[in-house]
Amino acid sequence: MNRSRSVFPVLVLFSAVFLSSCDKIKTPYAAAKHGNITDTVMDWDTVTPVKRVLLEDYTGHKCVNCPEASLIAHSLEESNNGKLIVLAVHAGYQALPGTGEYAADYTSATGEAWNVDFGINSINPQGMVDRKEFDGTRVLSKDVWSNYVGMEISQPPQLVMLMSNTYDANTRTVGSVIYSQFLETLPGAYHLTVCVVEDSLISAQKNNNTAVGTTPDIHNYVFMDVLRGSVNGNYGEVLTGSVNPSITYMGKFSIQLKADWVAKNCWILAFISKSDTREILQVIRTRVI
Repeated sequence: MNRSRSVFPVLVLFSAVFLSSCDKIKTPYAAAKHGNITDTVMDWDTVTPVKRVLLEDYTGHKCVNCPEASLIAHSLEESNNGKLIVLAVHAGYQALPGTGEYAADYTSATGEAWNVDFGINSINPQGMVDRKEFDGTRVLSKDVWSNYVGMEISQPPQLVMLMSNTYDANTRTVGSVIYSQFLETLPGAYHLTVCVVEDSLISAQKNNNTAVGTTPDIHNYVFMDVLRGSVNGNYGEVLTGSVNPSITYMGKFSIQLKADWVAKNCWILAFISKSDTREILQVIRTRVI
């Protein structure tokens, strides 16, 4: 890879939540659109390319089969040594808040949009692996997740991503900087989507599998990897319309956490996808704190 020490501006992606400055990193780079420039160094030669896969688990607290699906997803995550990231998307009628111990609301506008747009509007649990089609379908039952996760993880990485987060406890604001570089020239345009995820949320969950927990209710179920929403739109924004492997792309975001989100349990999750098919090429997740 190019290791030139010359310095040029970096491509900066902006939305309403972005910071108004950007950092300079190793050349050659795309032209900056906004912001002041300071000096930092990014050396991709020190980064080992790893293909990470996103498993989206579409779920709901009134879904009796969802605790088993969550167990499958997290078992896969543990066995794949950091190469699989699980995102629990609470969406559809089984995720709607009810009364009493089911009054918790883990839905999000982004999750509901994905649920409709990808045609997941059937009974949960359902899932997607990098939003790709396998054997003619993109929406996958929990029983086949393992097969397709394995297939996708075995693919070589087409780009690399790094993320750095800082947190201001006084303002509850996360500063997140996301760097990416393509490893080869690819056709088409690509989007960057940035989300907030929270874990260790405790409330009731319906269940019909005694091997997973009490039935018909698990009263103190621990919800992990819950999508709280997207930072830059349901499908993010254009990272590049023409891939250049010699360029480092950088997005710099300022994200204020909501009052009821516990900062130490929150993560920033980002992924890069094809603009036309929405298939995901790479994903990264880093804790807020």
